[in-house]
Amino acid sequence: MKKPRSQKQWPGIGLCALIFLLPFLSPIEDSFGQATDDAFWSFSKIRSDTNADNELDYLGEEVTITGIANISTSLLHEHYLQAFVQNDSAGMSIFSNEIDTPFAPGDSLVVSGKVQRYNGLAEVNADSYRVFSKTSQVPAPKPLKKAIANPSEYLGMLVEGEGSIIEKGSTFNGKYLRISSGELGSGTIMVYVSNFHRLFNQFNFDVLSAGDKILVKGIISENNPDFPDKKTYKLFLRTPGDLEYVEFPKYYMLLIIGGLVLLTALIIGWVVVLRKQVDSKTSKIQQSLEEKEILLQEIHHRVKNSLAIVSGLIELQLDSTDSDEAKSVLQDSQTRIRSMALIHEKLYQTKSLSDITLNTYVKELVEAIHSTFTEYNEAVDLKFELDEIELDIDRVIPCGLLINELVVNAFKHAFKKDKKGILEVGLFRENGNIKLSVADNGPGLPDDFAIKDKGNLGSMLIYTFAEQLDADIEAGNTTKGSKFVFTFPTN
Repeated sequence: MKKPRSQKQWPGIGLCALIFLLPFLSPIEDSFGQATDDAFWSFSKIRSDTNADNELDYLGEEVTITGIANISTSLLHEHYLQAFVQNDSAGMSIFSNEIDTPFAPGDSLVVSGKVQRYNGLAEVNADSYRVFSKTSQVPAPKPLKKAIANPSEYLGMLVEGEGSIIEKGSTFNGKYLRISSGELGSGTIMVYVSNFHRLFNQFNFDVLSAGDKILVKGIISENNPDFPDKKTYKLFLRTPGDLEYVEFPKYYMLLIIGGLVLLTALIIGWVVVLRKQVDSKTSKIQQSLEEKEILLQEIHHRVKNSLAIVSGLIELQLDSTDSDEAKSVLQDSQTRIRSMALIHEKLYQTKSLSDITLNTYVKELVEAIHSTFTEYNEAVDLKFELDEIELDIDRVIPCGLLINELVVNAFKHAFKKDKKGILEVGLFRENGNIKLSVADNGPGLPDDFAIKDKGNLGSMLIYTFAEQLDADIEAGNTTKGSKFVFTFPTN
């Protein structure tokens, strides 16, 4: 198609008149409207290709355009003028080998130059341009979804919206993200940053990955016009602020998860090492405790044997004396020694070297005393009512000696060979205390009986052992005989 020539005749005279009049024009957006003056070329006319031969109808023509800058100078290229201007309906790329006057988004421009094509992008190679600073606001961004669906209608225009990353990569002259608006069949677009961009290193794509949702704002451009089937559209980011995270990036999530895994591994490793150290120390302590337990068991065993030897010596002394009084004293001492020996026997036979099962000990002790008084073996019946109670050795010893005195006294004073005797021993838990009772069916206590009688060794010993237990004493007669009750705290 032959290009009209009438357009070539305007710039010589008309442009000079326009430049002379521009300072006097009102700096409002209508002064540069595309449709208000035939002197300004429309962006759609510059891009026209009426015979669809992939060649611009006005390639090389001198044109003058006007619009509002949507990007600052020196961003897309530090040395060349590479920028875009737009109005409400279209946008256009402008280029120059030199930057005469810097401008910012919102500045109005009047640009004169030749129509050219660069990698498929129709643009104006500016011979000169005028800047009218901040005469207008930057046009509101168009929806990204519409731009992805029909990018050719939004060339050179600012767009904004959310998208999901489906690919990330780099080219020989930049890096990119390919995003989708998420709508079925809407297509994709490349979010691109050239390595000529002045802020190239500030665009951190490394933290982004496929699936992340982002909010982008940028300018639509195109590439590869010589191969229409390979034509691509790009969204040029202007500053790092044009890219924001809509959701927490997977990269950070992976870092956090990786950090937690590493921290967990370190903690587990530390716990394992610490556990080994603790096990080693515990093993040594356990071994030491076992050795001490064996030693204590051996000590209790030897003490029991030593007391048994003493008891045997007393037995020999009993056989060698004719004095009934001496025999009585020796027998009393022998029973006391046996009660203590039984305690040590119980200690080395149990796992615990400090506590004794009191009910078992009491039963065995009373039965042992019963067997000592052979003449009463058939005449006296033993009755037990015992709760299961554990008591430490420091309290078992006075408790055992106390029972020994009470039972021996019962056999000596309460029972007769020709009368059936009954000895009742009780051990109970009651309101956090231990209650020990010894009762017989004998004649009862004398009227002048006093538990604190210092003239009576038996009474004095009973009182002394009860005091060691911090026990309350109840002693008196019942309808059947006499009864002693001792109540003392568990601890």
